[in-house]
Amino acid sequence: MDPFGKFNPISNVLNAISSNQKLVSGNVANAHTPGYTAKSTTFSQLLYNQHSPFETTMSKKMGSSLQPLGTMETGETVNMKHEMITMQKNMLFYSMTTRRAASIFNMLRTSSQIGR
Repeated sequence: MDPFGKFNPISNVLNAISSNQKLVSGNVANAHTPGYTAKSTTFSQLLYNQHSPFETTMSKKMGSSLQPLGTMETGETVNMKHEMITMQKNMLFYSMTTRRAASIFNMLRTSSQIGR
């Protein structure tokens, strides 16, 4: 059993959060650029992977809901309220994910100290 296998989903989520934050940052930075249209993506697109730990055997048999990575141009100007809300969601996802990682580290530390 690989004790570090539990970190693969956490790593995937952190990478997705980072990618989404870069996308939002690009939108905010270019908000006043003439002709720039906002870009968006979904977490399911960011988490897509051929061997995704988020997909079960059953979901693969029934047809995966995850799609290949891609950003879409919305064709609209940047909505700063929407971008700020997305940044807040990213911050919450990051907080939840890092708390989960800390919980796993604490569990590993505790189990390694048993019997000393």
